[in-house]
Amino acid sequence: MMKVYLSVLLLSLGALVAEAQQKCTGSPRMYNGKPCASTTRYADSRKGACGCGPHDNDNQFPWNSYGLVAAANQNLFDPSGGKWCGPVCGKCFKLTTTGGFVGGHGGATAEGQSKIFMVTNDCPNEWPNLSWCNQQGLHSVNQYGYNVHFDLENGHNQITGMGWDNPEVTWEWANCDEGHGQDGRTPNYGMYKQCQCRHTNTK
Repeated sequence: MMKVYLSVLLLSLGALVAEAQQKCTGSPRMYNGKPCASTTRYADSRKGACGCGPHDNDNQFPWNSYGLVAAANQNLFDPSGGKWCGPVCGKCFKLTTTGGFVGGHGGATAEGQSKIFMVTNDCPNEWPNLSWCNQQGLHSVNQYGYNVHFDLENGHNQITGMGWDNPEVTWEWANCDEGHGQDGRTPNYGMYKQCQCRHTNTK
């Protein structure tokens, strides 16, 4: 019986530590007056759900694996459940690290680092994304309490190279051309116009 109590205590302490590592609070989660999101990273050299990738074995879109691009959770990508050419394809957002992270799934990243990313893919509500991208409905949250999630393309270590280890972030919509001008790694609107889903973005 003592072992059972000890196990429960350790689990409770673990939950408290994980919660302490997440700086965003409330419902929806906010930090410094801005909405929060969880992040992960992935590597995929294919075209993605916005059609920004190689066609017929060509290499017209290397920026989709080298650049600052992301897959948005299904609820943000297309609330109707569509998995191709979602309405946010080609739109950009600024992520700013809070200094927090989800315990057991990331590490501390210095607070206040901002980067602009373009949505070029979908993080669908299906395996293996269920714990991160399974939000359904306007006010629903994932397993870790966030109603928005971004899976960041790391095909050429562009995310880990910044020292980002699945950080908790605040997010806001941003100008893609502004992001491209900052360091050249954010795709600009002209680059997105090459994608198959270019009709989803009016710029």
